Amino acid sequence: MKTPAEKDTVTTLLSVVSDLLRGDRHSRRTIAKATGKSLPTADRWIEQIAESLPNTRRLRDGKTTWLAYEDRRRVPSRPAAVGACIAASLGSIFEGSEHERNLKDARDYILRERGESFTDLDRKFVVAQRGGEHALPEGAGNLNEIIEALLNNNRIRFSYTGNDGRVETPLIEPYSLVIFEHQFYVLVRRANGSFYPYRFARMTDVKRTHETFAYPSKSEYEPRTILAMGFGIHTSGDSPVEEIEVIITEPWASYALKHRWHPTQQLTKLNDGDVQVTFRVRLCRELETWVLSLGECARVVRPAELRSRVSARLEKAHASYHPDPPAQPSVAKARRRRGEEPRRQGRAR
Repeated sequence: MKTPAEKDTVTTLLSVVSDLLRGDRHSRRTIAKATGKSLPTADRWIEQIAESLPNTRRLRDGKTTWLAYEDRRRVPSRPAAVGACIAASLGSIFEGSEHERNLKDARDYILRERGESFTDLDRKFVVAQRGGEHALPEGAGNLNEIIEALLNNNRIRFSYTGNDGRVETPLIEPYSLVIFEHQFYVLVRRANGSFYPYRFARMTDVKRTHETFAYPSKSEYEPRTILAMGFGIHTSGDSPVEEIEVIITEPWASYALKHRWHPTQQLTKLNDGDVQVTFRVRLCRELETWVLSLGECARVVRPAELRSRVSARLEKAHASYHPDPPAQPSVAKARRRRGEEPRRQGRAR
């Protein structure tokens, strides 16, 4: 006969197994919190469940290891369902293309598989766009070609119009589709080894070729690391990564304390209430434009070159609002225009 304590332990352990069978995940900490057991006990239970219950697997998420159960029907877990509900809100970024509908279909499929239904999801999770992708919906076919090429490691060829108006027809190996401020870019590596983001709105006649390429390893290519070297989407440039320091005053100082402009950003609130912001990025036009967007509330401390660039652009902006007044004609010229005889200089006789 089992003692009451042993029965309680079995019941508690079965409750954890029941959670897993329903599609929930458990870690050592969630088991300890739900059952009141110690962390070492939770560790032993995880090992026993993993050995005894088929189709369980460990999932690594940051520093936490989760135990999950996958039955043969592959019923999605509740976290997967919640994630699908949130992800479907990104469909508006793909407005007018089939991928807008695809994201919502994926959400609805997962909810059906779980037998769950939530109302008004399109209003509960919303992406506020700043204009959206200019090339959609007309360029939906081009977008499909790019996505298929990314999935299958195919090279693509297209016509591209640069900022200077010149048209080229490159053949590229697409590494990533990057969404930056609701605009699409295709990130590639050029022959010289530098990375370049092709603007999707300037790409036409996109054709996926039958040629394939070997996708680079993570040690060779990590898009987040590459993008972090710049302040915006543009990754090319010969300038080194530098320490940028900007002082921001009110009313933007309070905003800065709760805002993140760059992954390398560091904030320090100064004694006078101003905020010191530092980054490690390359100098670029996007960085200059960001400083200018804060108007009189931003002052570049370093580097000197950035101070000089921003100062020069501020002077040009000031000149456009306060142009030099037209030169005033001399008194003699004014009299001649009116038909008057100019006054003679010298002493009267």
